Amino acid sequence: MKAAAFDYCKPSTIEQALALLAQHGLDARIMAGGQTLLATLNMRLSDPKLLIDITGLPGLSSIERRGDRLYIGALATHTQVEESALVAEAAPMLASAAPHIAHRAIRNSGTWGGSIAYGDPAAEWPCCLVALDGHVHVQGPRGQ
Repeated sequence: MKAAAFDYCKPSTIEQALALLAQHGLDARIMAGGQTLLATLNMRLSDPKLLIDITGLPGLSSIERRGDRLYIGALATHTQVEESALVAEAAPMLASAAPHIAHRAIRNSGTWGGSIAYGDPAAEWPCCLVALDGHVHVQGPRGQ
């Protein structure tokens, strides 16, 4: 089966992406790695009118340490997490879990934020986030 027709937009800033979400509401879907979304589109389990591609938005793919906290951007790929020396040092559980996520092609494009947002109970990242008492910072059209 193939996805139903939809419009596509690739904003260049977070503000533009949020404005599109505010304008289109539930008729829009956010896409980055697309590992789950593309499958649901093709099976017609999701039928958005607009696909908002956030790949490449500045500031969302970094992995950094601030004080005693590790911050992983929503667009950081599974491979980035797997290969990060900072992750291995600050949160070895994440570094150990990363190689068990699908296969390399999926890890190269699938994102931390996508995995967390989708919230599959069988997924590694949400489980690790809970085990490590992690927090998620979310931003939408109505703020953080």
